[in-house]
Amino acid sequence: MRKFLFLLILICLRLSAQTYNVSGKVTDDNNAPLENATVSLIKQKDSSIINFTGTNKNGNFSFKVPTQNEPSFLQITGDKIKTYSKKFDVINKDEELGNIKLVKDLVTSIEEVQITVSPVKIKKDTVEYTASYLKVKPDAKIDELLKEIPGVETDEDGKITINGKPVNKILINGKPFFNKDGTIALQTFPADIIKKIQFTTSKTREEEFTGRTPKSDSMTVNFNIDEKNNKGNLSNLSLGYGSNKRYEGNLFMTRFQKDRNIALIAASNNINTTGFSVDSFFDNGGTRSKNSAVNGRAVNSGIMRTSIIGINYADKIGDNLDLEKLSLQYNDSNLETYSKTSRTTFLPDYKLDKNSERNGNSDTSKFNANTDANLKIDSLTNVTISANFANTSVDNVSDSNTFTLRDDENLNSSKSSVRGNSENNNFSPTIGLTRRFKNERRSLSASINNTFAQSVNRNYNLQETLFFQTPEDNDYRNQFSQTKNSRNTFGANFKYFEPISDSATVSMEMNFDHQNLSNERIVNDFDTNSNEYSNYNSLLSNTLNQNNDFLNTEINYNLNKEKLTFRAGANLNYSKLDLNSIYNQENIPLKKNFVLPEYSLMLQYKFTKSKSLRITNNANYTIPSAMELNPFIDISNPLITVQGNKDLKSTWQNSTNINYNSNDVARGINFFATMNFSYINNDIVDFSYFDESGKQFSTYANISGNKRANFNTSFSKSYKWNGNRLRIAPTFSTSYSYRKGFVDATQFTNDIYTLYPRLNVTLNWKDIMDVRSSFGINYSYSHYTNYSLDKTKIANQTVNIGTTNYFLKKDLFWENDFRYANNSNISAGFNRASYFWNSSLTYQFYKKQMMLKFKVYDLLNQRQNITRTIGDNYVEDKEELILRRYFMLTLIFKFNKIGGSKS
Repeated sequence: MRKFLFLLILICLRLSAQTYNVSGKVTDDNNAPLENATVSLIKQKDSSIINFTGTNKNGNFSFKVPTQNEPSFLQITGDKIKTYSKKFDVINKDEELGNIKLVKDLVTSIEEVQITVSPVKIKKDTVEYTASYLKVKPDAKIDELLKEIPGVETDEDGKITINGKPVNKILINGKPFFNKDGTIALQTFPADIIKKIQFTTSKTREEEFTGRTPKSDSMTVNFNIDEKNNKGNLSNLSLGYGSNKRYEGNLFMTRFQKDRNIALIAASNNINTTGFSVDSFFDNGGTRSKNSAVNGRAVNSGIMRTSIIGINYADKIGDNLDLEKLSLQYNDSNLETYSKTSRTTFLPDYKLDKNSERNGNSDTSKFNANTDANLKIDSLTNVTISANFANTSVDNVSDSNTFTLRDDENLNSSKSSVRGNSENNNFSPTIGLTRRFKNERRSLSASINNTFAQSVNRNYNLQETLFFQTPEDNDYRNQFSQTKNSRNTFGANFKYFEPISDSATVSMEMNFDHQNLSNERIVNDFDTNSNEYSNYNSLLSNTLNQNNDFLNTEINYNLNKEKLTFRAGANLNYSKLDLNSIYNQENIPLKKNFVLPEYSLMLQYKFTKSKSLRITNNANYTIPSAMELNPFIDISNPLITVQGNKDLKSTWQNSTNINYNSNDVARGINFFATMNFSYINNDIVDFSYFDESGKQFSTYANISGNKRANFNTSFSKSYKWNGNRLRIAPTFSTSYSYRKGFVDATQFTNDIYTLYPRLNVTLNWKDIMDVRSSFGINYSYSHYTNYSLDKTKIANQTVNIGTTNYFLKKDLFWENDFRYANNSNISAGFNRASYFWNSSLTYQFYKKQMMLKFKVYDLLNQRQNITRTIGDNYVEDKEELILRRYFMLTLIFKFNKIGGSKS
């Protein structure tokens, strides 16, 4: 506490230091005020940013700076305007610059554009951040840059959102690195070579080529390497060994020059990381509570050993062929698991308690080959080609033990031991063509795709299931099963866009998909006479063949104004399902046809360059799956008998989404709010009941009236002074779900309310320390009808504090990551509180090209992996095998040559 008070006092002293005001007004050549132009004061000697702001709607700007005894310059930048600069030898008084008139930038050649260092720029639907302004530790990878940007959040599963919108592409210089989701790029590329980070709405290749407004609501993040540094070599190697025989090794090498990039990655470790960052151990641990809201971070359960090697090549060949990527990757891993589960199922008149333990071990090897390329036939015609191949082999062993009780009375138990292996192959080629016309908004595109996939699964199963109330139903199995699956599909897409005015187009689209699917399961019982698995089991063996066709025709109206975007579309889906199954040596044919109308609406209005409102409403159908429709009886699990329902109807869902974004550069404020509502008709739900022995009989049924609403908002405010920065970001999430379903053949309802307020605080104290902290409370309340339980409540608290302290001119830095989570509703026998503390000390030397890191994982040896899941009629607590405390010493080599100089 004393250290905290001392820190506050020092901050206050810094705040009270002598500062001067720099202010003015920015207009265009017609004297109209310019909003959101970026105004920066930059040191001349090293181009570091002293302070920056943005102009408000009246074009005014104002910010404070400490006394400047060295030369600096003021820079004003904006979209389509020439950069303005003014030099100051010293600043020891207020500077009122008056009206500053900027003229339009008519330069069209990229070679003539001067690269600037504005911290933030807003260009149409693109927000661009200068990476040098974002404060990260010396050995940071590019994923650390994202954490410093307001509005960017990463959830417990590693999914990234920007102002509430999901990120589905992460690119390096506009191209994917191994995969578009960016998982490898985020953990390999060093942050210090990145010049700019750009956020924009995701576009398809066709939209990029034609320049049309994107239809997606997802986001793309592009990390740009400085043009002058966009050539060189990166070589990063880390080797570490620790207690309990823990080890890690990572290699990342890349050579790049403008459009050409070739990279080699390799890694091996037994510390539960699949990436390449030596700091990825900070992303493990925590306590989760599932009920539409989750606390803590994603947890890697089990003990995993993994090795990976891969190569990625990208190039522009000639003037016409752009090879976005050609990647080869091989993974080999072993995963050891153990879990203990306590599950309570609430029925109208009683409850069932199921306690189970499971341990397993699996060896997995994967090989992937992927390529994406664009071929420019001429200035109006573009061809895209992609192909993906994957081969996966798995050997697995698992043992489980389960007991079921009814009001503390034993009903049944089950022991099983499974040994098996599987092999899967998948090949998916796609080719597409886009043609523009002299009218630039008229276009035609077509594509075809195929999927050829096969898999074989072989399992030996030894199982004993006892029913204490009805011993005559006891089930003993010693079997060998083999499952063969094949999937052959063909798809074709056709689109045509026709302009009907200077800002409106009409589009027509047709999609066709044909599926040929086969699933065959053969089970043989063990014959004690022949000592072989030779007795064919007709009750457990089955075959399902599918021959399905899907046709979707769609028409859209698109309006694109400077501030207004509107889209309205209607489509008709036709589905033909032709199923033929063989169960107990009897053919069971089933044919179903569905004709389903759908529509979508989107309205987006930009109040200013930085404030926008987006509203969408759509209605769509989801047809039942083959397994849900197929009427044959599946008794592969002796405790659960499942049968499909051929009379199921398609599910209809109507969804509305409202999203508001505001990025006020002038005041350092970022704000967004999203609200969603959905209503479901003919929802497909489980219809089951239990007999006196605790055995479950399950099928599927339609039910209408399920609905869900949620609201999420986030506000962040940044304060800057003397090179320091404080960001405070409160967020709030709430949701309501109304669920109807069936439990023990009786209809129930469930109202679920959740509240999840959080507070995130980030402090960057120049050259001294960085602090990242978050505090959150998750509260959930459920109210039931037709249950033996009337209501449930869950309350969770989480505290996360991460610090980085710098010493010896930042050559020595000490990192700490502490997390606390508490769930008061965890069942007896499970620990309710979790303390998780990681710490590391790093020293960089030899011209900052080498680092020595000593780290401690789970310093308190208190890490837990506890999950609470609340379903429609059950509550489940689960604790799993996790990685425990270890110590590790790692040597890191960084031999980089960028832009002709060593880094």
